[in-house]
Amino acid sequence: MRLIPILFLVIVSLSCCTAGYRVFENHEIIFHYPASWRQVSFIHPPYDVERGYEYAITVAEPGGELRTMVTVEKLKADYRFPVPDNLTGEREVTVNGYRGVEFIYPENGSMVRATTIVTPRGRYAVICKADRGDFEMEKENFDLVTYSFRVKQ
Repeated sequence: MRLIPILFLVIVSLSCCTAGYRVFENHEIIFHYPASWRQVSFIHPPYDVERGYEYAITVAEPGGELRTMVTVEKLKADYRFPVPDNLTGEREVTVNGYRGVEFIYPENGSMVRATTIVTPRGRYAVICKADRGDFEMEKENFDLVTYSFRVKQ
């Protein structure tokens, strides 16, 4: 009889760890990020601050001094995400049924992939950033965050 609880505990432990991701959830959004990463900030600025977003969540690779990171922003209704002049890629995407546009561009020794998403609850930006040499290797992690993004009903 003692073997069954121990076996159950091992199975439960393995299933939680093999998922390979953590979940961020607040009052209106949910997204996944790599299990080895950490949430490093949740910014909800006062309304008198000149920002293009209502709030922003950043998750990052630990110990990377924010060199590899993803920020999810809830954009203000009147804010238009700035499209850089030096785009290296642009395409329309669909994220969990929501229309979006993905931009890829260089920025200060890094590469950035910004995906703007239009949902019934507003517009969001998922901004993925890594050193140029690491950018392609991080694609799977960036896709995890971007394509798991959804809004609550």
